[in-house]
Amino acid sequence: MNRSTRRKQESRQAKTGSGSDSFAVHTLLDQGKRHHQAGQLAEAERNYQLALNMVPGHPEALHLLGLLAYRVGSYDHAIELITQAIDGTPNSPLYWFNLGVVTQRAGKAEEAIRAYERAIALNPKYVDALINLGNVLKDLHRLDTAIETYRKALALNPAHADTHNNLGVALKEQNAHREAIASYREAIRLKPAHFEAWNNLGLALMETGAIDDALASFQQALAIVPNSSKALYNLGIAAMWNGDHIGAIARFSQVAKAKHDHSGPVQETVLYRSRLKHDAEQTRLLIERGRLDVSHRNYVDALERLEITLAAAYPARNRCPVDPAALTAIAPSFTQFLYRAPCERLADGALNPQLDVRAIEARYLGQQPEVTFIDHLLKPEALAALRTFCLESTIWKKDYENGYLGAFLGDGFATPLLLQIAEELRHAFPGIFKDHRLTQAWAFKQDSARRGLSIHADAAAVNVNFWITPDEANLNPEKGGLVVYDKEAPADWNFAAYNSEQNKPKILEWLTQAGAQTIRVPYRANRAVVFNSDLFHETDDVTFRDDYLSRRINITLLYGYRHQA
Repeated sequence: MNRSTRRKQESRQAKTGSGSDSFAVHTLLDQGKRHHQAGQLAEAERNYQLALNMVPGHPEALHLLGLLAYRVGSYDHAIELITQAIDGTPNSPLYWFNLGVVTQRAGKAEEAIRAYERAIALNPKYVDALINLGNVLKDLHRLDTAIETYRKALALNPAHADTHNNLGVALKEQNAHREAIASYREAIRLKPAHFEAWNNLGLALMETGAIDDALASFQQALAIVPNSSKALYNLGIAAMWNGDHIGAIARFSQVAKAKHDHSGPVQETVLYRSRLKHDAEQTRLLIERGRLDVSHRNYVDALERLEITLAAAYPARNRCPVDPAALTAIAPSFTQFLYRAPCERLADGALNPQLDVRAIEARYLGQQPEVTFIDHLLKPEALAALRTFCLESTIWKKDYENGYLGAFLGDGFATPLLLQIAEELRHAFPGIFKDHRLTQAWAFKQDSARRGLSIHADAAAVNVNFWITPDEANLNPEKGGLVVYDKEAPADWNFAAYNSEQNKPKILEWLTQAGAQTIRVPYRANRAVVFNSDLFHETDDVTFRDDYLSRRINITLLYGYRHQA
């Protein structure tokens, strides 16, 4: 035996061990896999580690330990172990595939792409690797490559329903609605109980104007997953588009009650001090106005005590970890709608009849990109009803780090008056809204001691942002409104890219490079800013009185879809 041959043999033995060791290692790994599959993770780890101790650097032992680390959420350790396994066996498609799975779950998309591509290079017929690669590419909005990858996977396995559904999602993102619909229908043909495909089919049908078919699709989705918040919400939007506002509000209310009105224990492990402050102030107002009885003072006291405790422990933080035992004093009131004020339709209309529609449309269409504002938007009685609803209704359950609270259509914000305003706007200004329908609506209520909404754009065609807090609350009449940048978000940026606090530096850098100028619209009560949804915007500097009735409240209506703008 020459020196070279001996070195190769020694290398193989380092990987697999001697004959007797190899049998023992194989037995340990098999036992470990059985424990692993049975959920007996400690026993599995013990077997894998014993095998690794017998043959240090054993690729399969490292690989299985990596999968075990992945299962318990230790993604970085899993990546390290599987990478070591690959060092020992670099041509294993399975190892590369599982490295892709772990890096994908860890949020390391580019590393996942490289791992899946390597697995496919080693095994071009690796369907699961193709599917997962397509999913990563889709999530990164690399739609052409994602679609190509999905089609390669389907050429190898045309009966894979989930891949037909995911292909449909990518096609819809490219506005290829007919092809997307065909993909969803094929997924359903292969798997009639495919909830996601039925739901996605409904969304695609809505965008093509087939509202009745969309309603039927969402109903099918609900038959598969009864009380699904996703399907109920979409059914509410479709009903609204079909003119059934009562049915729409009923669906939105089902979603809201399931999320926020269950009187169950508080499940949160973190709380926002701004939410505790708001809820204490609001509950006190409701007691003063006779909307709640005086027994709710105990709830106010509990909220204030908890806020004081968190402020002492975390003086510089708004979002604070909380001991579950400390939450019993605020449950169940914290997890229910204690009161919802009436907010009904107005028989004679909600919009100000004196609005100069022609002049407003001319201002909007004459500005490139499109942005204008409308003063005295609503009739006084509509403004008063909305203001009372927002002040008194205990629907403010969505917390944000900046200290403002949100309520969306599916959170209890859907009311007959709100939907009336949205429809009247669309019909009153056809030159602005064209055929665009309401796709989302929300309100934000700001803590006057904290900052407002950060820079972002929205996934729609037209934004309407209007304010309802009295002007007397605003201590700086030159500001307090909205700053709009006159450059549209790049067409190839997806929602995560232009609506993320983490991407704020990237957005600001792009705006600087694009030479963007700001359009500042000062705050006025009953003023609406109407603009192209692709425009980046943010809340201006806010200096409002720091009391409950003076909280800045803005309402946003989104119309249409980005690609239809």
